[in-house]
Amino acid sequence: MQLRHIEITNFRPYRNVEVDLVDTDGHIHIIEGPQGAGKTSFHRAVQWGLYGGEGPTTNYKTNWNETARENGDERMGVRIKFEEEGRDHILHREIDRFNQDRKEAHEKRVLIIDGDTRREGEDADEYIRDLLPEQLKDFFFLDGEIIQNLIDDDTGVEVKDDIETVLKHEAIINAREDLQSLIKDRYEPERDRIENERDERSELDDRISELREERRELRERREELREERQEVADDIEETRGELEQYNEELIDELNTYDEEIRNLEREQRETAEKMKEAWEDIHVGILSEPIAEAREQLREQEEHYEKLRSTLQKQDIVQRLQRQVQKEGECPICGNDHVQKVPDVNFQDEVEETEVELTRKVTDCREKHRRLSDAPRPNVSPVRAANRVQELREDIRTKEQEQNELLQEYGGRPQEGQKEQYEEMLRSLNRKQEELDDEWNDVRERTQELDNEIEQKRNEKQRKDGEQAYKRIRAKIKAAEMAIDHLDTIRHEHIQQKRDKIKQEMNAVFEQVSQSEFIKGRYRGIDFRGDPGEEDSFVLELIKQGGERKAMDDRPPSAGEAQLTALSFIFGLNEWAKYSTTIVFDTVAGRLDLQNSKAQGDFFTTLDEGLILLVTDAELQKLWPAIKTDIGKHYRIRPDEEMNSQLEVK
Repeated sequence: MQLRHIEITNFRPYRNVEVDLVDTDGHIHIIEGPQGAGKTSFHRAVQWGLYGGEGPTTNYKTNWNETARENGDERMGVRIKFEEEGRDHILHREIDRFNQDRKEAHEKRVLIIDGDTRREGEDADEYIRDLLPEQLKDFFFLDGEIIQNLIDDDTGVEVKDDIETVLKHEAIINAREDLQSLIKDRYEPERDRIENERDERSELDDRISELREERRELRERREELREERQEVADDIEETRGELEQYNEELIDELNTYDEEIRNLEREQRETAEKMKEAWEDIHVGILSEPIAEAREQLREQEEHYEKLRSTLQKQDIVQRLQRQVQKEGECPICGNDHVQKVPDVNFQDEVEETEVELTRKVTDCREKHRRLSDAPRPNVSPVRAANRVQELREDIRTKEQEQNELLQEYGGRPQEGQKEQYEEMLRSLNRKQEELDDEWNDVRERTQELDNEIEQKRNEKQRKDGEQAYKRIRAKIKAAEMAIDHLDTIRHEHIQQKRDKIKQEMNAVFEQVSQSEFIKGRYRGIDFRGDPGEEDSFVLELIKQGGERKAMDDRPPSAGEAQLTALSFIFGLNEWAKYSTTIVFDTVAGRLDLQNSKAQGDFFTTLDEGLILLVTDAELQKLWPAIKTDIGKHYRIRPDEEMNSQLEVK
């Protein structure tokens, strides 16, 4: 991945700057500037453009240009053009708006390949990570301030996997990961499933045994019920036969006689009571007929007086009409006004009393009639009551005689309690029969349910894997684990081979960049501490001239010694790396003496890949004699009054 063009917008001190790395013969590109001018910011901008950092909001708050913030310019972005396997790529990462209320930023990622193919968002990020994994960026985008951290003991252990990723044993790593995924995602879940099903089969066997035992007990109970039902049926038949020995018709007839005699006796008592009351009111009975005659006479008088009063009212009306005609000459009925003579009207009965007198007489008759009507009257005749009592006495005697004759004919009265005893026994037997029938049906239904459940459990058991399937999956897991072990063995052998080559290369680099008499006099090279496959297999140690080893954490070396060791290791590693990119190096060459700086510059000129050096003026002066003929583009950082940085081509 060769960087060709970089544009930075509102990122830290940069408002709008561009770095063009094309159309040049040199492969070493210089970005020169004083301390604090923006070299480290440029270094971070390239990494942010490729990988994005810790999220839009955090990046925005950390990296947003102060002047842009004050001016309300919310754009912040990095645009990188690079070449990979002859194809042009343009990656644009931009934050174009910031929600001030919610303090959230929105980030866009767009990757254009050969001006056509477009990837966005996570798809673009994944494409970049495939070209150069983010965890490897410290091996290609070098920060001189922290480069020596890569050779610390703890870091050497931590970056072991990253170093092996740099070496990119893709076929072995992918095969190993595929096998691990196969074990984890397929075989182990399958094993767990089979183990569960094996346990479930055992549980099903236990359940089937329980069901069979319950079914056996139910079948035994069904035989018992069959016998009990037959016994109850026989008892019912026997009880019915005994009950039928009693004459139901005789009992009903005797009961009828009893009821009739009771009714006659009750009527006899009631009639005798009425007769007693009648004798007590005998005087009322004697006067009842005269009172009735007097009431009839009063009624006739009332009708007579009413008739006279009506006649009197008619006479009055006629006389008034006559007077009106005589006075007005007009008939009040038909309206004729030529009446010459008013005819006389004669009534058959002439009434001498006044209307008031007649009304008083009518009222007097009504009052007398009311008093006579309220007079007590006997409810029954004493004689008739006495006769009825005698008739009832004879009827009772007759009924009792007929009942006795019936009892003599049938040999006495049946005992009602004994009959009730048989009837209750029969009812109890019928209830028992119903209960046995219900239990019989329940047992039959439950037995059928058990048959169905046993068949279901058998089918379920057949569908579940057992011991043989478990053995097969264990064999598959074991085979996959053995294959992983073989791949690890092959991988370790390859790593050993490359580790030896890296050691040779980094010692060649160390010899080339360590030209001061001080370092050459003390050290003859560097080596790895641990054996291949061990955790410290990439932990570095300095080899003294006498062959003794110096651990990097044992009285740590000077900054210059550490930087030379780290550079030797990184460039030795990159020689055999399967990933490649333009190296961006924020160097600290000022910590090296002139001789070592020149040796470092000589080494840079031997690199095949492009190199962007971020240096101060003093550092460049030390490197200049060695690299001046290999310089491609040379930019100088110039801060302005607002502390924004511009890039000028020198």
